[in-house]
Amino acid sequence: MPIFVQIHPNPSQSLRQSFESLAVALGCMPGMYFEMDGSFVWVDHRSKPVGQMDGMVYDRDGCLEYVEIKGNCTPDQWLTLCRAVCGVPISQSRDAEADDLTRSYSTIEKMIRVHFVTEGGWTSAREIASRLAANLG
Repeated sequence: MPIFVQIHPNPSQSLRQSFESLAVALGCMPGMYFEMDGSFVWVDHRSKPVGQMDGMVYDRDGCLEYVEIKGNCTPDQWLTLCRAVCGVPISQSRDAEADDLTRSYSTIEKMIRVHFVTEGGWTSAREIASRLAANLG
């Protein structure tokens, strides 16, 4: 399932992470190519099926404004990107237990909301992961 989304901070929040700190986090991910103009391409050959996401990072006044993402990915890849945008460590195992996933999404969803560009509405990171999982099944 291809996605076209924007990750925004929740209205009462800001993404306190700087552009530079996100660039470092993304740059450490295998298969990630990050440009300092904010564009990135991530081809994750470790996932099955192989996913590719293209995106753009926007910042203002030292904080992330929003991140735009297009492409195909697995729920694990999606969670990894959400963690990176929120400044949550992304080095955890890709085979996280269900409780860990619930905690991860609870933490992430306190910080962000997702604009599903193709549908023109707001949703949650967990809902995007559910749609991705349903598409794989």
